[in-house]
Amino acid sequence: MNKKLIGLGIVILIVIGGVWYMKREKDLAELHDIQTDLANYLYNNYQLYTFNKEELEQLDKEYDSGKMTFPEYSKHVDEIAKYSDIQKIEFTGFSVGPMKGLVVNFKINNVYSDDTTLSTISAETGKWLYSFNSGNNRNGYILERKEKSTDKKMSEENIIYNNKGVE
Repeated sequence: MNKKLIGLGIVILIVIGGVWYMKREKDLAELHDIQTDLANYLYNNYQLYTFNKEELEQLDKEYDSGKMTFPEYSKHVDEIAKYSDIQKIEFTGFSVGPMKGLVVNFKINNVYSDDTTLSTISAETGKWLYSFNSGNNRNGYILERKEKSTDKKMSEENIIYNNKGVE
């Protein structure tokens, strides 16, 4: 009788462990899909830009001293902006936000760290809706929506996946 109970207990533990393992694998696969989709969304719709600090400071001085109007200042700022396409995205972590959304942390081109909270799935596409704070200055770089979106896939080798799951 004891051997039967021990055997039954082992079978139950194996079944529970298998179910837990399969759920974890399913969750990790879903996180992998989210990372791929988010990387492609950023790659196709956003770019980074930065400025040479000295050039920008010089323009600021000229504008502040009244040597140029705001439209002139704005034109010169646009001229010195250095744009770069998104080449690499590293996913650095996942967590659950205060409103129970999935917070995805990432770093673009090794210079721009940011996050987005996923809480809404589109009824039309069945995919997550992404929201970014364009215009935030992070490490001297600014994320900006491209004038014209593309529909390309980012190279898998340029997506650094986080396979640790939600922390």
